[in-house]
Amino acid sequence: MLRTITILGLSLAVLPALAAPIPVFDEPKALLEAIYGQIESYEAAYTNGTFDPDASFDDVESFATHLGALLQEADEKVHATGSEMGALDFSPFINGQDSGGQTYVIHDPKVKGDRAVTDVEILQSGDPLYTITFHMVDEGADRGWKIDEILLPNGDSEGTWPLSEYLADPLLP
Repeated sequence: MLRTITILGLSLAVLPALAAPIPVFDEPKALLEAIYGQIESYEAAYTNGTFDPDASFDDVESFATHLGALLQEADEKVHATGSEMGALDFSPFINGQDSGGQTYVIHDPKVKGDRAVTDVEILQSGDPLYTITFHMVDEGADRGWKIDEILLPNGDSEGTWPLSEYLADPLLP
């Protein structure tokens, strides 16, 4: 299992250089279905040795222009300290590094104009683990629906924390 996690981590680190381009999504739910479908396929692909990074898109390409810019700035801050990992040492889509045993329930989004909000329930071995909320924006015909904010569970306490808040100052302990 540790070897699988290590391979997954190393593979995710090279995905941006090798990844297929992200498709343009006309519907917000379709974007999340593609992301979570890809995450589900990773574990099986690593297990049977068929993982092909060229066939996968980089999940962070699903970020809206604003969130993508925050990630780039955060990466620059973290790289300036000598770290090669970057600001995101976890997947905000699973709020962790290991998706083993997880399944996902993507709820229908509430859409108002070019904005949408939806939740994804993360299940571990069929039991509810936590919920991640996505704020999405339609960035037009060339980019389609993108993720403008991710509200992640706040550990063992109630509430959520926005990914943008973390990216604004990724060096805080």
